[in-house]
Order: sequence, then structure tokens, then C-alpha cells
Amino acid sequence: MVRATNELILGIDLNSDYTQVTYWHSSVREPMTLEANTASVRSGGSNSASAGNVNQNAESSLQIAPGIRRDANGSWSLWDGMPVPGVGFAHVFEKIQRQEPMESGRMTFEPDEILASYLELCISGLKLLTENTTLHVMVTVRRLTEALNEVIVRALQRMGVPRGQIYVQDYLSSFYAYAVSQKKELWAQDVALLTWEEEAIIGYVLHIDYTTRPAIARVEETARQPMGDAVRGDRGEEDWRKEKDRLFFELLKKVFERRQVSASYLMGDYFNKSWAVRSIQFLCTGRRAYQGMNLFSKGACHAALERAGLVPSPGIIYGGRDMVDRNIGMEMTIRGKESFYPLVNAGVNWYEVHHVCEFILHGEREIRVISHPMTPGDATAHSMRLPGLPKRPDRATRLRLTLYFSAPSCCHIDVEDLGFGGLYKSSGLCWSRDIRF
Repeated sequence: MVRATNELILGIDLNSDYTQVTYWHSSVREPMTLEANTASVRSGGSNSASAGNVNQNAESSLQIAPGIRRDANGSWSLWDGMPVPGVGFAHVFEKIQRQEPMESGRMTFEPDEILASYLELCISGLKLLTENTTLHVMVTVRRLTEALNEVIVRALQRMGVPRGQIYVQDYLSSFYAYAVSQKKELWAQDVALLTWEEEAIIGYVLHIDYTTRPAIARVEETARQPMGDAVRGDRGEEDWRKEKDRLFFELLKKVFERRQVSASYLMGDYFNKSWAVRSIQFLCTGRRAYQGMNLFSKGACHAALERAGLVPSPGIIYGGRDMVDRNIGMEMTIRGKESFYPLVNAGVNWYEVHHVCEFILHGEREIRVISHPMTPGDATAHSMRLPGLPKRPDRATRLRLTLYFSAPSCCHIDVEDLGFGGLYKSSGLCWSRDIRF
């Protein structure tokens, strides 16, 4: 149950073909997905199917046009790419993802400037809800890079969203968030995801390992079947439908092999009963199956609800490809007691890690950072010397430590000498170190 609040939670699915926005506010009972080009909303959620039926609902009305254009008056509007006068970008996210110049006519724009204008248009149907509310935004993309993360964060900051209320994750993280937000019976065992990507059907499986404390969830690709023109060859329509059904059936057997699967999710409108006859019958035998178009935006919204502290955590660490897999901290004396001061908690995404703290040295000429693996294993101490640090009495040197990750397995630390008030001026010295795991 979500606690009462005046916060607005957004889950935004950004991709080359369209954008989807799912939101939650105290005025609605569950996350809702905005309809494109209207101020109305409709309930999100994938459509249930069992006993040999997968409901077909393309939900194309939930897909917001991927482009943006500016008219002669300087006003921006959403754009589907059809020829019209003015400045325009037909595929905003695709250009940003490829780091292409944002140029149109004689005008040049910063990528985050264009993305901010585009996202503001995408959520314009929520204008009444955005007033006098605290906004939390989770953006989900198929594959996340450091550069893409930075552009998304800067764009949302342009829109006035504070950095601490901006989150970014990939599709598999959103799939996990969506799956565990459902009834426990649907993820009591493994959960399958079937998607259409790059002319291929890909099968993923979510598995939660309860033998660790806390439990660790991972999503792994288990099968891939190309379905493009090279595979079709010279087959006619009828033969190709039968062959697609056969290939999909073989892929499903690989996905479910030696696994107990509680539920399966088909993402997108590629999967169709007109050809996937035997496959869908097999998919729905002894398990629940769902199909929809907005699973990733809904998963992003559920993840943002948890990050905002509005729903309880399921007590599981998601072990995604962007996750920091260890706890990092320092041993300090806090209020007279020897304590472990945490700098990073395992389970967070590496690009979200940014910790700043200040502390006073007690005669040391180096600092020690300690890492504990998330899974059973020994702690490791990482020493960082401070050459040139001025000699001062004990407890008369204050340092500022800044820690962030530059990659999932690379922790960067900066240390700055702050001196000690008016007694000892700062030397201006700074030290840096990368710790690779």
C-alpha cells in the first residue's frame, strides 16, 4: 500500500520509436499511463492471459511521438516526423543516444535542452498534478551509458527536478521492479520476459536467490532467436507464419528448460495469435502469461515509488549489470564509539553513487576505505596515502572526501585538505585514487 502524500511519481520509458509516461499520485489508486496527445489517462498494466489465451492490445494510444518541432513563433510541440515547416528533430532520443549534433537549419541546441523541452511536452497532460507537488522521476532506457545518464539528469534538472529526486535505470531493472510489485504468487518462482529487439525474440528470466541474506535477484538472457529477413528467406506468408511459430516454440522450450516459472510477460505487439498458435498454447500451460506495451514505464514508476520511500522495499537486492555489488565504508570514531561509517550501500546503481563527507584525522597520514562483498567473502582494506599533508597536532586536520563510481567496478575517491578553521589554513592539496574491484 502506498502511503498518503502530495508527491507525483513518474516512470518514463524513452526509446527511439516512442515515449511512454506512467504516473502515480495520491489522486489515483495505482500507477496510470498517459495517453498520447490527450490530457486523459488510462490504467496501465499488462493484460492477463491464461488457459491458452493471450489478450491482444497494442495500446498504441500510450505511445507518445518521438519527435519535437519548433514553429515560427518559437513554440515547441510534439512531432511524428511528417514534413512540416520549422525546426524539428524527428527522433530526439535516437540522436541523443548516438551523441549526434542537435542541429536543425541554422540553429544548434544542447542535447539536454532539447530533451528537457521534449519531456515537458510529454508530461504536459499532468500539468494540474505537477503544481504544488514534489516530483520524483525515473527514466528507463534499453541500455544505459554514463553519457546518456548525464544528459537525462541535466535535462530533468533544467525542468526543475532536484538531483536527489532523479533516477535512471535500464529496461531489465524496470522489468524486475514491475515483476516484484505484483502479487507474490506471480514471482514466487522464476519470471520470464519475452521481448522483440533488433529483429530477434529474446527470452530473459528473473531468478531470486533466497539462499543469501538479503536475497539477490538477477535477470539473465537465456535464449535468442533471430526473426529477420535472413531467417525468413523466400518463404511465403503462410509458411513464414508456421516457421515463426515453430521458432518461437523452440525458444520458449529453452527459456523454461529445467525452470519453474510462475508468470511470463510478452512485451510489445510483435507476438500475435495469428501466427503464434502452438507457442502461446505452450506458454500458457500451467503458468500465467501477460502481454502489454507499457511494462517498462510501469516498472520505472514502481521503482521510483520505492526510491521515494512511498512503498516498502521487498527486502531484495537487484543484481543488475549497473549495480554496485559491495558495501563500502570507513572505520571512524563517532560520538566516542568506534563505528563503521557507510559510504556506499550494495545494490545501488553505480551512476547514482555520489557521497561527500568531512572528518578529522587523529594522527593518521593516510585514510583507509573498507569494502565488503555483497555475497559471503572477506572484507578488503584499501589504503590511500596523503603525501605532502602538513604536519599538525592530532585532531587539527579536517578532510573532505568525495566518492563516486566511473564504472560498475571502479570507485573514484577525491580527498581535499580543509585545514582546521582559523587555526590552520588549508594547504590546497587534493589527492585522488581509483579503486577497482
